[in-house]
Amino acid sequence: MSGDSNETARTGGQTRLRRWLLLDGNRWTVAGLLAGCLFSFLVVVGTLDPSPLRVVMTGSDPVETVFEGLVTGIITGVTLVVTIDQLVLSQQLATLDDHRSRLDDSLDFRRDVESLLGDVSPAEPAQFLRALLRETDARAQTLRETVTEGVAGERVAQFTREHDANADTVTARLDGTRYLEFSALRAALDYNYAYRVHQARRLRRNHDDALTDDGADALTAFIDALTLFGPAREYVRGLYFQNELVRLSRVILSAAVPALGVTVAVLLFIDTGDVPGATLGVSNLLLVVSGAVTLAVLPFLLLVSYVFRIVTITQRTLTTGPFILREGDDPEA
Repeated sequence: MSGDSNETARTGGQTRLRRWLLLDGNRWTVAGLLAGCLFSFLVVVGTLDPSPLRVVMTGSDPVETVFEGLVTGIITGVTLVVTIDQLVLSQQLATLDDHRSRLDDSLDFRRDVESLLGDVSPAEPAQFLRALLRETDARAQTLRETVTEGVAGERVAQFTREHDANADTVTARLDGTRYLEFSALRAALDYNYAYRVHQARRLRRNHDDALTDDGADALTAFIDALTLFGPAREYVRGLYFQNELVRLSRVILSAAVPALGVTVAVLLFIDTGDVPGATLGVSNLLLVVSGAVTLAVLPFLLLVSYVFRIVTITQRTLTTGPFILREGDDPEA
């Protein structure tokens, strides 16, 4: 039993670390962690290399070759940022008819939601999702109170208890979230929407004959509210992606300028005689070159950290319909 517990704890720790790296962690912190790993790797390899860097640089200049390539890479990265900006701008630079069509679609969806809520829907994305979840919660309670007898009542009670536990947790996390923060979308990702829709439809299919008219109406009303959450979450995801791509462009440009400066400075001014001595047994020249390489690739590491999160969110929201695409999303698996 002790071995099983240790294995479970180790697996859980690996899962939390992976989730933090791909999704939950601050992107600057993740990029800093990657940069620290790269710096440490270069220092360790350079220290263990039987041919010290200072000796190698007297015969040839691998540092110059590397940093020339890094200059090209940084400039290419800035070009990539321009491409990203064009992608975002292409969504905004549309004709008047396109803008009106988008506005009409958005207002139509809000009217559908407001017909369920009985009130004006919140303007903030996080509170909009929260209002939908609270409405599904209320309709789940009505369903549980309406269908109480027989096997159908037992299945409904179990289903609504599971739903309430999941929805209450997500709603609590949305309570303190404002505007288009990542925490809003992160909380929404933890609502097992596809599984809930599938289970609700299966309840209606398997127990349709046992449901009274009021029970059938309550189940239909619950499904109607539930099916609006998927499109709402996907819309918020799209807004978040646009905002994140704009932020990514700004971050890469901000990091590219000092990275380019450090790279050019190494090319122009660093020579074997300029950095003498050692620190804790490690050549100062090796430390300087490793640090400069790490700073030079920081824009790329920032890109990696942001793309980690974007592709992870995309993987977890590939479908709006009741399709269970991952093993972890199916409690019955």
